[in-house]
Amino acid sequence: MNVQTLNRIERRSVPQQSFLSTVVLSAGFSFTGSGTVMLGVILPALSRQWGFQDSQLGTLLFLQFFGSGLGAVFAGLNRIRSIKTGFGLVSAALCALIITGSRHPYSAFLIYGIGLGMAMTATSQLFSDLWGDDRAAKLEWLNFVWSAGAMIGPICFLPFLRHQAFQSVFVLMLLLFFCIFCFVMLVQRAEPKVAAPRIVKEAGPAARIVFFAFLVFAMCFVGVEASLSGWLATYSSRAGFHSLAGASVATSLFWFGEMASRLTFSTRLLANVGRAAILTSGIFGLTVTTFALIAFPHPWSILIFAGVAGYSVGPLYPLALSYLMELSPQGWFFAAGGIGAAIFPWITGIISHRFHSLRFGLVVPCAAGVAMIVINALVSRSVRAVTVRGAGC
Repeated sequence: MNVQTLNRIERRSVPQQSFLSTVVLSAGFSFTGSGTVMLGVILPALSRQWGFQDSQLGTLLFLQFFGSGLGAVFAGLNRIRSIKTGFGLVSAALCALIITGSRHPYSAFLIYGIGLGMAMTATSQLFSDLWGDDRAAKLEWLNFVWSAGAMIGPICFLPFLRHQAFQSVFVLMLLLFFCIFCFVMLVQRAEPKVAAPRIVKEAGPAARIVFFAFLVFAMCFVGVEASLSGWLATYSSRAGFHSLAGASVATSLFWFGEMASRLTFSTRLLANVGRAAILTSGIFGLTVTTFALIAFPHPWSILIFAGVAGYSVGPLYPLALSYLMELSPQGWFFAAGGIGAAIFPWITGIISHRFHSLRFGLVVPCAAGVAMIVINALVSRSVRAVTVRGAGC
């Protein structure tokens, strides 16, 4: 009896979550998408009303995403308890932002990021536990749900941004997150029992190379994603969109492209095309479109390139997670994405402030794309070797 047959038997023996629980936790995961991009969308409003410079705005992004990385580390083996804690921290941080405003934004966004990181990591691991060998396609689907929230969020924020009422955005997000928190506290009390995961044995030097390469990839994928999504609204505003609502369209198109690609590759197309081919084309497409954003800073071209960049980056992080989860049963590597998401937007803001131009700041994600192309070329043989060995186990 081969490994795939054993895994199918294991999955049939795993008690399934109730339909209501699955729907609500998926909705909560979608809300974390909206919550993640919230700060980037309202950055222009914060800059005008709070008088923050690019370096300060970059620090806010850094703290949120650094906190997200910490949250991934803090998420323990008890998935439900971590989900409760995560949504509770997010709700508390939003309350603090509503009450204190610009007095304590740094600590509030750090706590906010920790809560998001715990909720997202624990939800991803909970669903991955149940999906087993189908995790690559299913993680694409789960991240599609996240991207849907990231795309719809800026659209829902538009009415508030037109009136410069970004505090109302905090209230809206608080209501959504608090509802999920109450559901998990009152309904989702017990940890769903799952079959024992299959432990992937060390496959030698090739596996170690692949693991650390995809650890770097995970950091870069999320870092570039956070840098682009976090600064696109500001970049569009400075390029010619005079209204904050119009400038936020670029962010929505970025997340629409990401959502569309994750939906596309959550199907059998992923297996037909192959993970390696999707990875290579995605990295190349992301690098080219990021360069185009820098080279052609015109309002309408920014909208087009934002959508294409989102489509290119969409499947990359779930693919990296699928490789990492095959090579390690631990979930600490989720923190790599949080570290990248903290560092890249922060450095983008610093460089932008130093050279008085966000175009120079966007060199950061573009350079990361070039580095990923080189790394991918160097480790592609090891990736194929590990993939073939895993298929033959």
